[in-house]
Amino acid sequence: MKLLIIDAMNLIRHIYAAAEDAELPLEATRSRCLAAIARNAEQSQATHVAMVFEQKCITWRHQLWPDYKLGRPPMPQPLQDDLENLQRYFRQCGLYCLELSGWEGDDVVASLAVKAAFAGLQVTILSTDKGFCQLVNPRLTVRNHFDRFSWDEAMVEQKFGLLPAQLCDFWALTGDTTNHLPGVPGIGPKTAGHLLDTHGSLDVLLVHYQQCETRVQNALQQHWQNALLTRVLARLRTDVPLGFNLHELRWQPH
Repeated sequence: MKLLIIDAMNLIRHIYAAAEDAELPLEATRSRCLAAIARNAEQSQATHVAMVFEQKCITWRHQLWPDYKLGRPPMPQPLQDDLENLQRYFRQCGLYCLELSGWEGDDVVASLAVKAAFAGLQVTILSTDKGFCQLVNPRLTVRNHFDRFSWDEAMVEQKFGLLPAQLCDFWALTGDTTNHLPGVPGIGPKTAGHLLDTHGSLDVLLVHYQQCETRVQNALQQHWQNALLTRVLARLRTDVPLGFNLHELRWQPH
């Protein structure tokens, strides 16, 4: 069995942005989203498909870091007003749509993906969000529909020079501008990659930081708490209670 998980708002917002010039942008968004889902379901030979939406709410990340996602452009109002109709349309097309109150959609996606992969399914997450790369393993890939490539273990190592399991430590050092996470000022991707190549993990690095060059020592000494906080925020939760059966996700293309 193979499961395709759609990061719904990621797909919808990208397609809506490209359809805004259409005569009927919302209608174009619906049909283009459905076509993209069907194409990816066919390519991945999915037997099960789920669309994960997200309610606009304060989550545990905002409670830990109030500036989480600060500065992100708001959703276009016409799209915001039509979300309920969009979900209804996708359900009528036979798609299972899921959103859980109080949980960020990324955590719901991660929980579903990891549970399904552990149960033996081959899982594809459809999203442009690189944060999902931390989940990649032999049973789990991340598909970028718009750039037409998939993140597997080899691609993650090629692009980052790291294993998927090291990515949260990497972002803990570099920060994450997309989500407005702090990281350690003065440590960029090249330095972070070198530090993790040398020490293996953030935990080992913080124990042995005095072995680093003076600049890095000073940065870690002053901002180690930022690094630990960023790692917590960047790491996707995989323990979200989902409360449904796999048979409900059965894909039956129209």
